Formats: sequence, structure tokens, C-alpha cells
Amino acid sequence: MIRRLALIAVLLLVLVPAGALAAEPKFSMTQIETELMCPTCQSRLDLSHSPAAERIRAFVERKRAAGWTSQQVKDALVQDFGPSVLAAPPTSGIGLVAWLVPGALVIGGVGVVLLVTLAWRRRRSPASQSGAAVDPQLDDRVDAALRELADDE
Repeated sequence: MIRRLALIAVLLLVLVPAGALAAEPKFSMTQIETELMCPTCQSRLDLSHSPAAERIRAFVERKRAAGWTSQQVKDALVQDFGPSVLAAPPTSGIGLVAWLVPGALVIGGVGVVLLVTLAWRRRRSPASQSGAAVDPQLDDRVDAALRELADDE
């Protein structure tokens, strides 16, 4: 009899915390509000105060309290409003283009800048790089003018 009571007590200790953890919110409202868009004003949910945004916030809060994950909430909202309710495009399918194109443009821009810089450096004459393109007669005139200034003092 005591063994059975001890076994029941152990089972309750194991099962009750697991149930309590399942009801704990798995995400914060401030986190998910930055990841969702208002379907009417097309701004992030944390920046919108439209009636639709308030209804979505209430829905998210109910599901959060019920223990849903943020992904489950997003999936339900995408099912209701479409993928435009997500602040970031999906990382698969056509949404992947939205992630790849900016990176490719940045890499391409850096490449163009490097190529233009290399071409510009090659087109410069070796004489202008070393400073040896000074006219000897001009050099003599500058030396003579500097000597005259030194003699005047």
C-alpha cells in the first residue's frame, strides 16, 4: 500500500511539472510582434494600432497562453492572411530570392569597385607615380628662385 502511494506521488511529481511547462508561454509578445505585419496598414505589428492589428495581438496572446510556439502561431496566421503577414520573407521557394538578391548585389558592387580601382591604377602612368615627370628646366628655375630668396635674407 505504501509502495503504491509512493509510486503515485512520484508519478504526480513527474507529470505535474511537465503539464505546467506545456502551458508556459514559449515566446514573448515583443519578439513575435516584430516578426508579424498588420494586414491592413502593411507595417510591423509592434508599430500598428489598427483594429486588425489589435485582433491579431489578442489572437497571439490567447495562443501564447495556451502554450503554442511562435511557429505554430505564424503558421495559423499565414493560413488566415497569407505569407504577407510575415515581416520576413520565407527562406524557401520564391521568398529565397528576397534573401539572395541583396547579398548578390552587395558582392557584385564590391567586385565592380575593385575592378574599377584596379583599372584606374593601371591607367596611371609610371612617371606620375614616381614623381619623375618634372621638366628639368622648370626644376632649374625653382632652384634658382630658392637661391635668390636665401641670398636676400
